[in-house]
Amino acid sequence: MRHNARMAHTPYHMAAEALLHWEASRLPDLHVCTVLLPNLHASVPLLAALRAQIDLPVFLPPRLHTLHSLAAEVPAAGMLETDCQRLAQIHDFLLQAGVCRPQGLWDVARELLELIDELSAEGLEPEAAPQRLLERVSAVYGRRSSRLMEAESRLVLELWQAMQQGAALDPMRDYAQRLARAADDACGPLYTLGLPRLSRLEARFLEQWAQRHPVRPLPWRAAFPQRRALLDAAWPSEGTSTLTERAQALRLQMATSPLQGDVRLLAAADLEVLATRAAEQVRHWLAQGYVRIAIVSLDRMAARRLRALLERDHILIQDEIGWVFSTAAAAHVLDRLFALLQDDCYYLDLLDLLKSPFVFADLDANGRSETVAHLERAIRRAGIVSGWRQFTELAGQAVPAALPMLSRLDAARARLNGHARTLGQWQQDLLAALADIGTDLAYQADPVGRQLLRLLQALRHEVAAHAGHYDFSAWRAWLALELDQHTFRDESIESPIRLVSLTGARLRDFDAAVLLGADVDHLPPASATGVFNDRVRAELGLTTTADRHTELRAALVDLIAHVPRILVLWQASRNAEPNLPSPWLKVLETLHAMVWGMSLIETAAAPSPAPWPPPPAPTWPALKRLPARLSASAWQSLVACPYRFFARHVLMLSELEAVPEEMDKRDYGQLVHSILHAFHTRHPRLADTPRETLLEALMRLGREVFAPHQHAAYLTVGWLLRWERRLPAYLDWALEREAQGYRWQAGEVELRRDLTLSSGDVITLHGYADRIDAGPKGLAVLDYKARSRDSLRRSLQRLGEDVQLSFYGLVAEAAEAAYVALDDAKVDTLAPSTDLPTLAAMEKERLRATLVAIRDGAPLPAHGADPTCRLCEMRGLCRRDYWP
Repeated sequence: MRHNARMAHTPYHMAAEALLHWEASRLPDLHVCTVLLPNLHASVPLLAALRAQIDLPVFLPPRLHTLHSLAAEVPAAGMLETDCQRLAQIHDFLLQAGVCRPQGLWDVARELLELIDELSAEGLEPEAAPQRLLERVSAVYGRRSSRLMEAESRLVLELWQAMQQGAALDPMRDYAQRLARAADDACGPLYTLGLPRLSRLEARFLEQWAQRHPVRPLPWRAAFPQRRALLDAAWPSEGTSTLTERAQALRLQMATSPLQGDVRLLAAADLEVLATRAAEQVRHWLAQGYVRIAIVSLDRMAARRLRALLERDHILIQDEIGWVFSTAAAAHVLDRLFALLQDDCYYLDLLDLLKSPFVFADLDANGRSETVAHLERAIRRAGIVSGWRQFTELAGQAVPAALPMLSRLDAARARLNGHARTLGQWQQDLLAALADIGTDLAYQADPVGRQLLRLLQALRHEVAAHAGHYDFSAWRAWLALELDQHTFRDESIESPIRLVSLTGARLRDFDAAVLLGADVDHLPPASATGVFNDRVRAELGLTTTADRHTELRAALVDLIAHVPRILVLWQASRNAEPNLPSPWLKVLETLHAMVWGMSLIETAAAPSPAPWPPPPAPTWPALKRLPARLSASAWQSLVACPYRFFARHVLMLSELEAVPEEMDKRDYGQLVHSILHAFHTRHPRLADTPRETLLEALMRLGREVFAPHQHAAYLTVGWLLRWERRLPAYLDWALEREAQGYRWQAGEVELRRDLTLSSGDVITLHGYADRIDAGPKGLAVLDYKARSRDSLRRSLQRLGEDVQLSFYGLVAEAAEAAYVALDDAKVDTLAPSTDLPTLAAMEKERLRATLVAIRDGAPLPAHGADPTCRLCEMRGLCRRDYWP
């Protein structure tokens, strides 16, 4: 053997030295020896330590395994029963027993399955277990609740006993038998290094091996023993000494803090500060040449944000944890497809699915996107909320190019409709449905999609033997549970920077580590309550919350005592509420302050915004060519904010019309317009008809117009009652207006007039008038408003800001124009204070001057007026929120 001075200081040196102390006589062949590790990543530094101490050009290393990889080398002794099958059996048993509601039954079954595996792992004997274990349960719960607890416990334990007696092997029995055969076939000594807490089944395996060959633990020396001593004092596994006594002992042992400098605890103001500081630290380490970096993820949201910041700088992270499939965009297709089978095909679910990149992969992407855009506009114009038949009829009339996609989608829906079937049949039909809509091809071209497709196929095979039948909702809940249980990993990235769990970082050689999310909610994580509480679990020998916390704390100690550079972060505030650090860190901080009089915790506040530089000269868009037509709404937009006019009417960026899912005031106003137009068309002269007949006609027309909307809009009846309460007031106003000499002429009239500019350009002004009357002074234009008198009066007080009436007066060459306020107890007419011909002449000159200036290249700036900006959909485009 040779001795390497550099390797002598690594934590693996002691383990390698001890192994060679026992096995040096076997060199150069150590293959007969087996070393059990907590993870296979630890094999790399252990082999390096052995190679540094063996003075031979070539040698056969020992077999390096985890317990599970060692068991996997042993062939199965019989037919295996998958977890999917066992889960379905438990679900069916609970459903037949009627002990749980159908909602959430799969979750209960999953919890019971995990508990049954724990019971098996602890090596309890199923034949005698129920009665013996029930006695233990009753002893813990006592007499008061023993009857209820005994019923629950008996159900669990007898279910476990029944499943243990099946012909097929469950995974835990298979694991136990493989380990037992591995012990029987042992041909050499077994060494263990840093194994976590063992179950009784695993401990029994070591005992069986020891009956044939030696079993020895390899020593593990922390890279930083003083750190280890400090952490052991902060978080002792046992003992009765107080924190003060431990602080006094440490003060005598260490003059300076072993954590100072290289181990930092940072309270970040919020998630963004946390991710930014972590990213800065990773970049700093990389610049110093430290490339093997662990990102220990306690808070997945923080890990996601950090990953985004690093990838923006082309720094890739290899994710060893993975993400559950239910969070992937590829799985979103399944959710939307299933949604189309419920609620009679909701329009947003349909559009969401059609826009997905994971459907119709065999079609031209650009052509498909254009067709879907046309279909969306047609749906929004038609106001169709749901109804597959309505969507297909609309496509046939307005967007025929969408019919082939809808036909394929309907075929996929048909496969998943109808009778109950087995889980295997459901999976087979799902795969066929995905093929119908080209999703299988899209999945094959996507790394996450390929893994998801393999999972769906594997689930089909795993439940193929289960004969139970399930309706659509039960199968969907089962599939959702499976997608939440399985994870995908990006196999395309290889990087020395690894995203790992805290336990997954044990005994690994990293240059540095970032611990994300070390707050009270994540370190330790909250433990879910199960069928048995911790007292019962302790009595049965199962893992308790305290056991899990001890194991997690041991992994944290290993990380800090082994990795040279550590940054621990958490959010000091979440959702505007204080967010406390982990209680373990608070104890460490208190002990550190008691011993060395200094705090470990630093505070990272949000960076102060840099002072605004003098704003540069604004550059706003300009037009060299005028539009051929200008509507009243476009002119109002130009007056309110030229930039909004540019965005809406030049760039054509107006928002798509929303499909009314419930009637709102805008819809109510449109229906009222329809009612009044129909009423005055049938009764142009009101004085010729008795008031009671007019009131009855208004009432009947209102119910006819509102009726088609009542089946789709829940609030329609309420809006109808609101309108009916205003009928007498409206009739009073209409009769009084007629008595003043006004006669109804027409409704819903399109107005049009050409305006010639000084440049010779001709612009067509156009709009729609709700109503035109013949009055004592000439034509009068009226516009119905489902608004209060006060709000309309305020609009008219700002001369030149509300342009609708003056614009209509100009286009219609009317003598009068007014709003009709329909939303108060009294219906009233509100007109501008300036007479309409004067107002229209002023509007005409303003139009000419403004349009000529635009043609000559005048800029179209954003005014930034709060009343306009508050409801403007373009404020993100003009960056209004980021102006100095």
